[in-house]
Amino acid sequence: MLEKKAALTSHPDSEPENAAPVAEISLSEVSYSRVIRSVVIFALVGAVLYAAATLASDYQTTIRALANFPLTSLALVLLLVVTGWVLRGWRFAYYLAKTGHRLPFGYTLEVFLASFALTGTPGKMGEAAKGVFLKEDHGVSFTRVVGILVVERLMDLWGVLLLASFSFLLFSAWRGAFLVCAATVVFGGIFLTMGRVYRPVLDRIGRAPFLAWPAQKLLGVLLTGRELMTPRVFLVGLVISTVAWGLESVSLYLVLRGLDLSATLLEANFAYSFSTLVGALSMLPGGIGGTEAGMAGILAFLGIGYSSALPAVLLIRLCTLWFAILVGIVFMAFLLSRSGKR
Repeated sequence: MLEKKAALTSHPDSEPENAAPVAEISLSEVSYSRVIRSVVIFALVGAVLYAAATLASDYQTTIRALANFPLTSLALVLLLVVTGWVLRGWRFAYYLAKTGHRLPFGYTLEVFLASFALTGTPGKMGEAAKGVFLKEDHGVSFTRVVGILVVERLMDLWGVLLLASFSFLLFSAWRGAFLVCAATVVFGGIFLTMGRVYRPVLDRIGRAPFLAWPAQKLLGVLLTGRELMTPRVFLVGLVISTVAWGLESVSLYLVLRGLDLSATLLEANFAYSFSTLVGALSMLPGGIGGTEAGMAGILAFLGIGYSSALPAVLLIRLCTLWFAILVGIVFMAFLLSRSGKR
């Protein structure tokens, strides 16, 4: 028993003796058809949701507004969004390097973008699929990649939280909800650093033979996250996250301007950041539903009616969520083709 406990404590990435078979995803279990199937299901849910939202408004006005949106503004919005992705891809490569895996940036970015194909999962945890390629191609522990993914999600939340705080004083009616979200995000970051709290608990849980493996893997994820929460690494991640998500906030501002809707940059920033925060904390796949509702609610608070706000909400989500999934499918197909796993 003591030997098992020592193994769990000292080597969270190794599999304990007599543990159940490793339940991690392997490349043989990933296929283009499975990815497409999951995307199609998510897309159908999105189509039903957006169709219902459109029918609840003046759908002709919505269609006309989207059709007349300036192409130059659309191109600029997409450029800002893609730039944010590249920055977050660099952050992923930085986290890998800090955990002892310095890989070519081009390859890392390909894997990072391919994971967007599974963005439509609760908490975006489907993006852990990038760990499959890293494990197969470079021997990176899947557990470490999941730990990095947890920190990525956490830093995304810290970034949008910081962005929303810039506009916090403009939205007195939303302060209570904002503070609840802020407390949740801050607690998540603090908990990740509290190894003295969760490590003894997981050690104790790991004494049960049938719980040894999951306890070990969870400990490995949390310890990887703790490695990346040192002040320097945290600050780098926070800066990158804030800039990357800030570009998407600016994108919403450009969308509102392109639709001739009145809103300042600070107002658009809060609408995008806070609704993104709500969508992420809801754990809904891709934040779908929660993000759109939050954004429409804030725009309504700004005096923008539902029928006028809906085209802006749909367009910014098409340029961020759905465009990301499309790009992810392309890169996923490329990586699977290169590995011969179609």
